[in-house]
Amino acid sequence: MDKVLRTDRTGGGGRLRARIGFTVVEILVTLAIILILVSVLVVGLGQVAGTAQGASTRFLMNSMAMGVVQFKNDHGYYPPVLGEVVPFGSYPNGQGWGRDVLRPETMVEDDVESTLYRQRWYSVTTPAEYLIGYGDRTADGFGIVGNVLQVDPNAPGFSESPPVGFRSPGRDGAWGAVSNPANTSYGSFPGTFGARNPGNVGLTYPPGEDDNEPTVSGQVFGPYLELKDENLLAGIRPDGTIARAGDPDYEVMPKVVVDYWGEPIRYYRRGYVGGDPSTNVDALGLEDVFALRPWSFEAGTSAVGQSDATGDSATTPQLRAAQFGFLSAGPDRRIVDDRRIDDGEFNRDNIVETGS
Repeated sequence: MDKVLRTDRTGGGGRLRARIGFTVVEILVTLAIILILVSVLVVGLGQVAGTAQGASTRFLMNSMAMGVVQFKNDHGYYPPVLGEVVPFGSYPNGQGWGRDVLRPETMVEDDVESTLYRQRWYSVTTPAEYLIGYGDRTADGFGIVGNVLQVDPNAPGFSESPPVGFRSPGRDGAWGAVSNPANTSYGSFPGTFGARNPGNVGLTYPPGEDDNEPTVSGQVFGPYLELKDENLLAGIRPDGTIARAGDPDYEVMPKVVVDYWGEPIRYYRRGYVGGDPSTNVDALGLEDVFALRPWSFEAGTSAVGQSDATGDSATTPQLRAAQFGFLSAGPDRRIVDDRRIDDGEFNRDNIVETGS
């Protein structure tokens, strides 16, 4: 404490009187300094947390990329793109709406509409489906989803829970949903979730009967991705909101892998024509996915691709060579799809991981 000394000349004599305390000005200055230090500390902690979330998300996406490469080594192709907008998508119990195969046949080079479609040709459900194998026996031939007590204990696969891993997706990459000629009920909608037929058995089933073999057997693949944090697996609702473990609809919603800001990670791959995901079309590359393009380029690293909504055609040779990619929206949790550089700078912090 500061001591304020004053001389009091009372009583005809000199007497020194000491007063101990803070002035109002000193208290206000001290409080201001404390507030400034707290503000600096809060900002610093936020930056450290953001940096840690970014590093963790990059590590997660790198692990997902390695999982996709291992998937290709086992099956001969990269996973197809799953989406939500075909009939029968709600089969069964809401699980199928985001798990139908989105076929890229409509994408052709230099077509404006197909260029726009190219921006939408990605999946948030593919990673959980093909890297972890979150399905059931009618969907991928392995595992049980939901309450195990509801499953006949004498049924094949009763012990296959928790439902991670899957039987081979087959040549069409979708457990027969695309190529199975017997799925006459879904003939106009090949690839729909309800048309999956693990093992391609029961090809002559009468309409209305179950076409899935209850005793599908064979090698179990995956999981190709290990999530050390259970919060990285979530359900996604038709309105795009996230269902967390403990929510009443978590079990029945299709699963997604989320980044460390809680947003689903997108999966992209090079396009193919027909029902064979082992083929690639060079004209349908990732260089024309605008949100994957970097915000800025180092000298000599840019290439030319299709023009976005602003006429910007700058892309990279790395994207041109990439066979697949993952995209996180970053800390702002926003992605603008129709251009590389947007006014709100939402794409500036996008995190991209590609592989070939």
